[in-house]
Amino acid sequence: MRWNKTLLLICLLYAFPKMMAMEDQGWEVLFDGKNADKWRSLETESFPSQRWEIKDGALVVKKHSKAQDIITKDVYNDFELVFDFKLTVGANSGIKYLVEKIKNNDAGTMEWNGPEYQIIDDYNHPAVKGNADEKGSTASLYLVYAPENKQLQPAGKWNNGKIIVKGNRIEHWLNGVKVISCERNSKDFRDRMANTKFKVYDKYGELPAGHIMLTDHEGDPCYFRNIRIRRLK
Repeated sequence: MRWNKTLLLICLLYAFPKMMAMEDQGWEVLFDGKNADKWRSLETESFPSQRWEIKDGALVVKKHSKAQDIITKDVYNDFELVFDFKLTVGANSGIKYLVEKIKNNDAGTMEWNGPEYQIIDDYNHPAVKGNADEKGSTASLYLVYAPENKQLQPAGKWNNGKIIVKGNRIEHWLNGVKVISCERNSKDFRDRMANTKFKVYDKYGELPAGHIMLTDHEGDPCYFRNIRIRRLK
């Protein structure tokens, strides 16, 4: 018993500096594998447990027929967001950021939307299988910029993603490699946006701050874990 207490003390002394270092660096844990207190549905302040669940330390989209995206309760402007994700075969998902209600000029409605780090099964989903649509593939800035030099683990294996927003600069990372770097509000960004379905929205991708959104594509099972964010000065 004495050895067990000593071992526990050693483990705590080893882990404590790492925990303090994370706090010193300004990281906020958005999902710790145990609860979803930082997340809510689009319509209410509560978490939609009928369509999302916590399973084996991951935040998981349940299998269902009606999509239910979730967003952070807080909003963020300049930030670094890191996360792990795992797809099931043929699944489609994504992480949107700088999300707020913006006007759809065609429909005349206010809708939740923002730029998207696309997450999709590149190897099996018919929309992107065989490099059919690089701007719709995993780690793309969805429909706007295609990723470069990416190495994606297939469905059933974990990948690590990162999104950095600093002023107008946007970066997407996948498994330790920067795959997209662009300037929102630039002429190139706006020209590209004008050739997508997002052209009908006011200020798409140009808001100074917004929520983080995990998308639910009609119940395609997808797993998220180790979601952390830090605000950049």
